[in-house]
Amino acid sequence: MPRKKKNFTFTTLEGVEYEVIFRKPDKRTYKDADGVCYAPDENSPKIYISPHLTKQSELNTAIHEFCHAFFWDKTESEVYKFANSLSRFLYNYCKWRKQ
Repeated sequence: MPRKKKNFTFTTLEGVEYEVIFRKPDKRTYKDADGVCYAPDENSPKIYISPHLTKQSELNTAIHEFCHAFFWDKTESEVYKFANSLSRFLYNYCKWRKQ
């Protein structure tokens, strides 16, 4: 039986450790969100990313949620603009793809 892959973890510049989980965010709280980043002051903060996205949307959502984790003080529109620009550059211009 294959072993389950461990979730990815990372630490922000402030020393907060996040766990990344590929699971759709709770619809009751987050409606149709593709991802969510919990506040850095939460106990064991997590990032949830829907596993049902296109490769380009998954890349964009991952960048978006990681940006929230590292730059919690930025507004949603600032994070949105940054994530869209970077993911468009990586996916469309550099042709980066998930293997």
